[in-house]
Amino acid sequence: MSTETTTLHGQVETIFYAGPKFTAGGLRTDCGQFARFAGPVFVRPSDAVRLEGRWVHHPKYGRQFEADRMGHNLEMSPEGLAHYLASHPKIKGIGPKKAEKIAAVFGREFDKAIRSNPEGIAAVAQVPLETIQALQRIWIGNADFNAAMTYLSAYELTHYQVTTLVEKFGSQVVPLLETDPYLLVREVPGFGFKRVDKIARKLNTDKELPSRIRAGLRACVTEALDEGHCWVEYGDLLDRAEALLVMDTLDSREIIERHLEAMLSAGALAQEVFEHLAVGLPEIVRMERDLAAILKGTATQRVECRDIEVLIDREGPLLNADQRQAVRNVFTHRISLMTGGAGSGKTYAVSTMVSIAEQLELTVALAAPTGKAAKRIEEVVRHEASTIHRLLGFNGYDYARDAFNPIEADLLIVDEVSMVDIPLAWHLFRAVDLKKTTVVLVGDHNQLPPVGPGNLLRDLVNTRAIPTTVLTQIIRQAGVLKENSIAILHGQVSPTAAGVSGHRRPWYVVDNLSEAGSVANVLLKLFDEVLQDRLGYDLIQDVQVLTPTHKGPLGTVELNNALQRLIQRKRYGVSAPLPEPNRRAALLPGDKVIQTKNDYTLGVMNGAQGVVAAVLDGGGLVVHFDGKPVTIAAGSHQLSHLQLAYATTIHKMQGSEFPCALIIVHRSHSFMHHRNLLYTAVTRAKESVILLGDRWGIDHCATKRQVDGRRTFLEFLLPEEIRL
Repeated sequence: MSTETTTLHGQVETIFYAGPKFTAGGLRTDCGQFARFAGPVFVRPSDAVRLEGRWVHHPKYGRQFEADRMGHNLEMSPEGLAHYLASHPKIKGIGPKKAEKIAAVFGREFDKAIRSNPEGIAAVAQVPLETIQALQRIWIGNADFNAAMTYLSAYELTHYQVTTLVEKFGSQVVPLLETDPYLLVREVPGFGFKRVDKIARKLNTDKELPSRIRAGLRACVTEALDEGHCWVEYGDLLDRAEALLVMDTLDSREIIERHLEAMLSAGALAQEVFEHLAVGLPEIVRMERDLAAILKGTATQRVECRDIEVLIDREGPLLNADQRQAVRNVFTHRISLMTGGAGSGKTYAVSTMVSIAEQLELTVALAAPTGKAAKRIEEVVRHEASTIHRLLGFNGYDYARDAFNPIEADLLIVDEVSMVDIPLAWHLFRAVDLKKTTVVLVGDHNQLPPVGPGNLLRDLVNTRAIPTTVLTQIIRQAGVLKENSIAILHGQVSPTAAGVSGHRRPWYVVDNLSEAGSVANVLLKLFDEVLQDRLGYDLIQDVQVLTPTHKGPLGTVELNNALQRLIQRKRYGVSAPLPEPNRRAALLPGDKVIQTKNDYTLGVMNGAQGVVAAVLDGGGLVVHFDGKPVTIAAGSHQLSHLQLAYATTIHKMQGSEFPCALIIVHRSHSFMHHRNLLYTAVTRAKESVILLGDRWGIDHCATKRQVDGRRTFLEFLLPEEIRL
């Protein structure tokens, strides 16, 4: 018996297996040899395979191959090879054009060429031999995965996505995908239905594959979640799925409905019957039911607090009647809500709540959805605050605080509740022992709803399910900026405020820019000549451009590219290169950036803004977030979570404040315009608002009232008798 490892290549003729899973079996290859193996395998007749193991003598069957490992001899398409070589972060000196040359010449023979003829590859690519030798080491060192990765690269997946798949499923990833590509949607985060369906079309997957139809139905519900809705009406869900799946059969709706009923029966989706037949994800339904039970259960609970009126008089002598009622609710009910617009005195009322709690020797916890919102409430109230996630001890996977380990505080004040979606609200209330802790929710119901699903603040204001105070009186000290912001809620946009030329004013309106190009030109001129040179604003720290969308000439992408070139030249004397079409701009030292995804490894949360401090060899970055240096390695997928942030969407900056907010309001974005969008934008400014656009666009945005159309279970689950 040979003890050294041998590799056997061949085409599968027969496969034997036992049980519903491939638990044991063997195969006969086209070279006439039979091999046995143990463990799970996924091969079919006609598959090309590579077995690694040793020859043994079987007493009954004679000479056989005993396999330790099995791989697939996947053909490497030139397209996949070119994409792989150009996108692999460890392969240096080979860009897209050189990769295409290599693939065109060597194609399916590349593996043989890189092992035996690196000089020939270097000559074709016109690169130093050392570059190809480095490539050779990478290629051979990853031999088990190269074929699968090259195959997958042909489907225009990123290197990170390909690596994720190969690491999870190994060299068997391709036959698995050929059998059921929709397992990607189920098994691998980040693979949405449309991307996987594109791969499936190239694999000629049957459009009526059950897993495809069910993945499509779930994708339609998930898409509604991304729009903020917690449920989809049954008939609407069928319409959405039919449009998404585009099945080549006349009875497609009936087929889809059969799969929907099966998913509902199996609990893969959940339904509730209210005014509509509502379908949602089971976890969202459970969360909203739990929240409704908590809120209804505490609506009548009262807390005895002696001398509360005396304490209010002493700690909050300037409170108006509504503010007094909000403070009174805190010390007489287990849960209460205070909401109001800009300048209505929410901060002063919260400060009074904290002062009274301290007089009563109660422990206080302050929290907000984002780091910037937490920092802002901490500064104005002068009491330590944290993000809700940090308060709950979230590490990216689990929450340390829950029903068995609740938040330790007598009084919990949660600010900016308009940003809190249903999953975060559920985790928060799950970690509160309402027999010991009083909860105060604070927010502005005039602002945009949360990015995630649900509309907790609006649902609570509409139903008055808990003691609620709406602050409507604007305090005298609010100032022009707050007064003009509130005026937008009445459909009015005030003209540029009076002031001394060359000095900062609280309110600027430039409304004579009918063309999108004119808006962009004026924006750049302000950055180049006015904001810093005449008004004294720091272009990085003090000014934030806000626009409704990412796309178009006035979207974040185009504006960021232009602002990067201008600011790099103006501040640092650097000529920033133009990004290639459909490519992101390269980040440079001094650039303002934003984190687009929570990263608990780095300790940087979604929405955090920073400044690039250094670009490292190979493309790594050092970014300062609130003065803290964070290093991101070259080739890391974490680099994709950073974007330029000179301009951001209005939604992205909820909870943040800047000395100067420069807001794009133009008719080209009219499909996105509504009053609450503009109100949210102008209330991001602490000192000055600059509105740039055309008169029609600005007026349209201020006067268009968007009816809150978010579909939530909570609006039906809260007490019917107290709904407005």
